[in-house]
Order: sequence, then structure tokens, then C-alpha cells
Amino acid sequence: MRGMMVLLALAGLAGCDQAERKPSTIEAKLVAITYDGAITKDPAALVAHGERMAAMLGCTGCHGKNLQGQNVTDGDPNFGDMNASNVTLALASYDDPALDKLIRHGVPKDGREFWFMAAESHQFVGDQDYAALVAYLRTVKPAGKPMPPIRNGPGFERDVAAGLFGNTIEMVRRFKASQPTDLGPTHALGRYIAMTSCTECHNSALQGYPDFTPDLDIAGSYSAAELTTLLTTGEGKVKKDLGLMTQTAKHRFAKLTPNERAAVVVYLKARVDRPQ
Repeated sequence: MRGMMVLLALAGLAGCDQAERKPSTIEAKLVAITYDGAITKDPAALVAHGERMAAMLGCTGCHGKNLQGQNVTDGDPNFGDMNASNVTLALASYDDPALDKLIRHGVPKDGREFWFMAAESHQFVGDQDYAALVAYLRTVKPAGKPMPPIRNGPGFERDVAAGLFGNTIEMVRRFKASQPTDLGPTHALGRYIAMTSCTECHNSALQGYPDFTPDLDIAGSYSAAELTTLLTTGEGKVKKDLGLMTQTAKHRFAKLTPNERAAVVVYLKARVDRPQ
């Protein structure tokens, strides 16, 4: 089930080594945009920002608040056991270049085929936000036990065969080829946040996934105040409990600053009126 796959994909990563190619115009523009708090010379503030990024980029969503791993699909045995790894134990074996390839490129150091990391979204994370994330991760002490390998269930096999998702390299390619509409500098921050935090569940250009998440044109049916409430408390316009969206909002989007939240709301509302 695509929903379960996307839940797992809350830890970040992507496909090819940027050091070996010239960034695209879109990527170059995104590098200068950050979440609030990324630009600081205070080491403690940088680590604190990185801890917030671990939530915003979904690391704690899949790997657990303590990053010691969990079975993200524990409630869906038909899909299998999608065991998010114990990050605290893995970090010691990854130097900074290898960690970058893992988190922003979706390539583990052993080169194996990789699944269920949100590389497709995190390839767009700018250097400042990424540096803060790494600064925080380097403070996490090893704890817990290794997680077992993932176990593919029939639901997993069915969705892969249907082309609903692929391994990290394939997902990175898809998201690189199709991105949320660029509405200019006024909406740059909102778009950046959407690219790095919303696309994971709502697809590469926010068009949604069939039978899982809606096209975010649904924002047109919400007022700005209603969208702000949704991104703060997880309460929907008609139903208070929107399932995965409510949980994601409570544990992820609630950590947006007022400025960031306003930027996302304005961008999503403007996207509804984009030229088709």
C-alpha cells in the first residue's frame, strides 16, 4: 500500500552525486533558501535547528523519536515488515561524504538496491538545512538494537509491479523530472518547504497518489485560516481526524515557524490558480 511506503520514506535521501554534475537552475535557486534558523554561527542553535529538521524531513517519523528504528508497517502485515533502521547504530560507520550520499542521494555505502527512503524529496534539501541536520545527528549516541531486514509482503509486491513506487534511484529520477510549480521569488520559501516536506506523501508535483493522497489543489477549498489550522493542529475542515495527515501535522508540520507556515499556505493557495 503506497501509504505505508510513504510513511517509511520519512527519513530522507536521493539519487546521483551532485559533486559530479552542475546543479540545475532550479536546484541552484533552492540552495539559497532555508527553513528559519538555518543561518547561524552558534553551534548549539545549529544543532537545535538540525533536530527540528529531523522532524520536518521525516527522520523521526519513520525511525522513531529516538532514531532507534521501528517497523513502520506494523499495522499492515499484508504489506510486509518495513523496518526503518536504527540510525543511532549506523551513523558511526558513515563519514560525512557517505552520509550525504545516503541522505540526499539514496545510495548506501555498500551500493545495494535501496528502498523506502525519501530521497526523492530530500534531494532538494539545501546545504544549510542539511548541515544542521548532520550536526544534530552527530550528537546522537548509539543505543538500542539493530533492526531486522525489511520483509516484502504481497501488498508491496503488487504496488511495485503496478509502478506505484520504485527504489530510491527510480524515485529520485521521477521527482527530479516533475516538480511543484515555480511561482517565482515571492513563493520560493513555501515551494521549498512543500518540495522537501509535502511531496513525500503528495507526489512529485503535489498531484497526489491515487487512492492515497489528494492533489493539493484541494487547498482551494480551504480558507487561509483553515489551512493554517490544518498545518498546526491536524484538524481538517470537515473532519477533525484526517488519519495520516492529522498525525503528520501534529508531529511534523506543528514544528513549522509561523513564517514558514504562512509561506506554505500562501504558496498552496497560489498554486491552485496557476496556469494549466
